[in-house]
Amino acid sequence: MLRAGLLSSVILVAACAEEPDFDTRYEEAEASIAEKAEAIDAELAAPADRESGDGSDPKGSDKD
Repeated sequence: MLRAGLLSSVILVAACAEEPDFDTRYEEAEASIAEKAEAIDAELAAPADRESGDGSDPKGSDKD
């Protein structure tokens, strides 16, 4: 019985020691949000680059 209590105490202490603190979780969340924001910005910029970047007339008319 004593071994079971000691073993469960050790397991609980080990489990709690691995939990990240607030600052670590905040930094991870901030990096994740920044990464997602950059991906969204790139996705939104891609259609604008295609429309204005190739120099073609978007209306399809010939200027000859």
